[in-house]
Amino acid sequence: MRRLSAAVLGAALTLCSTQSSAHPHVFIDGALSLIFDDEGRLAALRVGWSYDEFYSLVMIEDDGLDADGDGTPEPEKLEEFAGKDVDWAAGFPGDVTVLQGGAALELEGPLRHRAYFENGRYVTTHIRPLKEPILPGEGIEARLYDPTFFVAYDTPVLPTVEGREECTVTRNAADTDKAYEEYGEKLASVDMGEDPFAEVDLGDIGILFADTFEVTCAAPS
Repeated sequence: MRRLSAAVLGAALTLCSTQSSAHPHVFIDGALSLIFDDEGRLAALRVGWSYDEFYSLVMIEDDGLDADGDGTPEPEKLEEFAGKDVDWAAGFPGDVTVLQGGAALELEGPLRHRAYFENGRYVTTHIRPLKEPILPGEGIEARLYDPTFFVAYDTPVLPTVEGREECTVTRNAADTDKAYEEYGEKLASVDMGEDPFAEVDLGDIGILFADTFEVTCAAPS
């Protein structure tokens, strides 16, 4: 699972406890690029996460990234920490999915990590290679989301395409108002439980709040 310490979780939960609905607890602005190889196949995803300012502050404190206490983490500390936020247990999908023809494609583990601090936010990037590169014959769909909805992802900028020029990306926005109307009370009841750290099976509830990005590529001439 995602690397979240008790201190970070506790601080996030404390912050959210004053809100009418605590779920989600962490907010991330996501970025996504679809990388095609020289044969025109989708080969990898470039994923970027910009953590909300509060969570960034707690993470920096929790992991000792600001040694001199001036409010800005040192570049060498960030370089050492790069990749630690994706120190997942085996089998964790990594909050990104890509599908072709409705079938999920298998991704390799994250690599080529970068970390930096920008506008008061901790930002990381990594690459997720596809286990088997694929030609975009059928429709490709991609999503950045947490199935448990502990983390809320927003993707303010439309995903980009690298390596091909004849591909377009369109956004199918989630109906979040409807999702909150139907499941808001259930999410709040989870947060009001006796043990806020207990694992609760909500199914794939996060998908209800997730935008879907459709990638269409013209056939090679």
